Amino acid sequence: LHLSANVLLLAILILLFLFIPILFTQCKKDDENWTYCVDCEISAWVGTYEGAGVYFSDTDGKTIIDVPTTVTIDSSSATELKSTVTAENYFTTSFTIDKTNNDYYINQPGSSKSLTLTLSKKGIEYKLSGTVKVHHNQGDSLFTDHSISFDTFKNSEN
Repeated sequence: LHLSANVLLLAILILLFLFIPILFTQCKKDDENWTYCVDCEISAWVGTYEGAGVYFSDTDGKTIIDVPTTVTIDSSSATELKSTVTAENYFTTSFTIDKTNNDYYINQPGSSKSLTLTLSKKGIEYKLSGTVKVHHNQGDSLFTDHSISFDTFKNSEN
């Protein structure tokens, strides 16, 4: 009886050592394999992207998660992008961007609004992540009237 209890204990320990790593790998998020869109042409940016973002307002202290967000980017020339970002039910703002390089990011600061975008790619899919801030200066302080930080994905029709 003493020997079979040791064998049973050993069998349980072996099973635990085998199955615990499997359980942890099942809980682990899948690696999405998104890579920055290095050297993408300006045409890769063009399209409609949809997703969700986190909305913040400094005016009333609101933070709202999972706000439907749409980004539309058009190209009117070989080096100009026009983007419109809509945080559904909160605000819409537009930017004209001079894009003269093939970098995977855009950073457009401004006195009343700013935009940062990062373009990533996985196979034939595109992900546009970024932040838009609409702000104003009051004395020496900068107040964010509205902002949205988002992850959006290019519609397959684009």
